[in-house]
Amino acid sequence: MNNNARHKNVLENRALNIVGIITARGGSVRLPRKNLRRLSGKPLITYMIKAARKSKYLKRVIVSTDHPGIKKVSLQCGAEVPFKRPKNISGNCSSILVVQHAVRFLEKEEKRRIDIAVTLQPTAPFCQSEDIDLCIELLLKNKNMQSAFSAVEIHQRPEWMFKLKNGKYGELYISGRIKGARGTKQRLPKLVMPNGAVYVTRREALFGESVIISKKTGIYEMPKERSVDIDEESDLRYAEFLLSKLK
Repeated sequence: MNNNARHKNVLENRALNIVGIITARGGSVRLPRKNLRRLSGKPLITYMIKAARKSKYLKRVIVSTDHPGIKKVSLQCGAEVPFKRPKNISGNCSSILVVQHAVRFLEKEEKRRIDIAVTLQPTAPFCQSEDIDLCIELLLKNKNMQSAFSAVEIHQRPEWMFKLKNGKYGELYISGRIKGARGTKQRLPKLVMPNGAVYVTRREALFGESVIISKKTGIYEMPKERSVDIDEESDLRYAEFLLSKLK
């Protein structure tokens, strides 16, 4: 989409109440306090906050957290932290519960319906404001879609995967045999998976289906180099490496 068309699209959808919700709890199993870990000298969460604040569509950028340190950094970076995330949704729970809570809180506070919730994860530091906006635009341009999410192409083939039986025997995860078209990578369909950065959901799906990714969903593909998802120490080291190369 060229700049004129994008500007027109922004104006047409200005009346929609679209909010960004960054989910950032204090606990993390594999990488303790990962949302505050330093990446090139800055707390990890600041990268997503800065990208979200540059979005053309987000009316507000909210951080849902239970951690005072994350709240302090988020406020310093220009995000809003209008509530403390309740304890019952601060552990290992589904993101849908966190986003639903934030939407209900904001609607009660604003006394206005939220049309679209944009779930953003601080573990995707290379996500840009353009990625957020293009994912939102994908949903706005397709009225039959109830959601859209950012994704990255994967090359691991489920058709070739095996599951272990009794700890030593292999059995194809997808029944059949690896031969013919199934045995030729070039003849298999392209696959993508969520890259953990952006999830755009209409209110109807958020509460009607109780999901972030609905049955009728769109996919916005991001390049591999911007699809780093920080989940463990090695991911953080890889992100540091990429940043050093960019510098």
